[in-house]
Amino acid sequence: MTLGGSFALGPWQVHRAGYGAMQLAGDGVFGPPGDRDEALRVLRATVAAGVDHIDTAQFYGRGTVNQLITECEARAIAFVPFCPLGLPGEQRHQLLNDPVLATLGERRGASPAQLALAWLIDLAPNILLIPGTRTRAHLAENLAAADLRLDDAAHAELTRHLPAARGA
Repeated sequence: MTLGGSFALGPWQVHRAGYGAMQLAGDGVFGPPGDRDEALRVLRATVAAGVDHIDTAQFYGRGTVNQLITECEARAIAFVPFCPLGLPGEQRHQLLNDPVLATLGERRGASPAQLALAWLIDLAPNILLIPGTRTRAHLAENLAAADLRLDDAAHAELTRHLPAARGA
């Protein structure tokens, strides 16, 4: 299976066909998969087919995304979180107006969005971010998050606080 050939992504060659895991939990289901064993079989079949990048979201429930990240990292598969700051709406609004993120951001000279993105990219070396943007200023802010280095204390504080880390 050629998976549509390959494409140069920086220094890496990736297949043109990846895997979108949004329906892994089931049609219209957000939270852990109804059949975890089958979900793992699907992921393993994806890897066996040669897929080298997976697009997913932080909305699957406690630990599910972290398990995906670990599984992908062990197999050198790029992991691309879908809507890394949450879908537009209340969840995103809460995240971007979170007082813990705001306070930590003030200390670090970063916006709450930059901290959340920096934390996410810091989880594992195989995580690739594709946050959406509509303006050049927002683009610059999002791209700068990739270079924001979190010390151990900041990383631990964000891990304790962010809903995706807690599996909320």
